[in-house]
Amino acid sequence: MVYCAKCGAQNEEGASNCVNCGASLRVSRSEKRDWEEELEVRAEDLGERAERFGRRMEEECFGLPGGSSIIGILIGIAIILVGARELFGWNIDIGPFAIIAVGVLIVAGALYRQSQGRPRT
Repeated sequence: MVYCAKCGAQNEEGASNCVNCGASLRVSRSEKRDWEEELEVRAEDLGERAERFGRRMEEECFGLPGGSSIIGILIGIAIILVGARELFGWNIDIGPFAIIAVGVLIVAGALYRQSQGRPRT
């Protein structure tokens, strides 16, 4: 089935004019080129938005600026706690500390976004 670009009516395969409105169902070379150019422009725009999103994700984590370093700090603290536990024989369960740390970062990120007037995306 072929659909009319003007009225949306269904037409038989190979039809040259729409059965509903009579519009031509054939695409001219210039229309095809315009469509291809539009597709290219939209693809480039999508690529640019994806790059901006990627840069923003590198700059922010948990909604906080410098967020990528926050992840490194959390991993470093976890390694220190595991090492101290083994070295001193402490009976420390790291799980609750990790949950609390992530929760605090999520709340801090939400408060930071609110103070900057940026809605959550």
